[in-house]
Amino acid sequence: MWIGRESITSVWSSFGKKGYVVLAPDSICFEDRRKDPTVEGFDFWQPFDEMCYRILRGEYLMKKVIDDAMNGISLLAGLDYVDSKRICTLGHSYGGNTALFLSALDERISFSCASGSACTYKNRMLNGVGIEMASVIPGFIRKYDIDDLVACIAPRNLLIVSSDDDKYSKDAPDIVEKVTPIYKEFNALNNLQHKRYQGGHSLTEERFSDIIEWFDTKNK
Repeated sequence: MWIGRESITSVWSSFGKKGYVVLAPDSICFEDRRKDPTVEGFDFWQPFDEMCYRILRGEYLMKKVIDDAMNGISLLAGLDYVDSKRICTLGHSYGGNTALFLSALDERISFSCASGSACTYKNRMLNGVGIEMASVIPGFIRKYDIDDLVACIAPRNLLIVSSDDDKYSKDAPDIVEKVTPIYKEFNALNNLQHKRYQGGHSLTEERFSDIIEWFDTKNK
């Protein structure tokens, strides 16, 4: 299972004790992979610089994020005590966005959960919502948006978690509606699930418990 480190304590106690193998590495520019760990709070300029440097070279920060994540999947898949056919990915916010891109591109992932992250570029731009710097991919929205990305996950298992007052998952219902026909084509509609909550962006205890239940149900 691949998760975001921000909830590692809860994840380890909730998933680890159930027999899941949990991998929670730091993403570039976060935690121990920050160039200056003495800066308190979120260091805006480091990811901004990492994004700019790569664009100048004709590369993208998202490619680095996904390459790192794929290396993590390879590590998990290579362990003798891991079932390589039942690899999961779970993330919230930045981690959820990583989960969507990773799951779309890496078919070794069988189960995915993206919380607080399913929102189209179009919706963000119309409503003045910030775009995380790894998601700045020049030219992407000329042909695609997040619903096209999510469609690439079909027919594999996907849970999208969103909430009414979360600007970072504002149009998640529309995304799910657009990809539903694709899951139907695969006769895999039961593999697509969307849980919508009241409240804001935070990953609440209720939502996290429901995510655990979903993973347990799918892995019985």
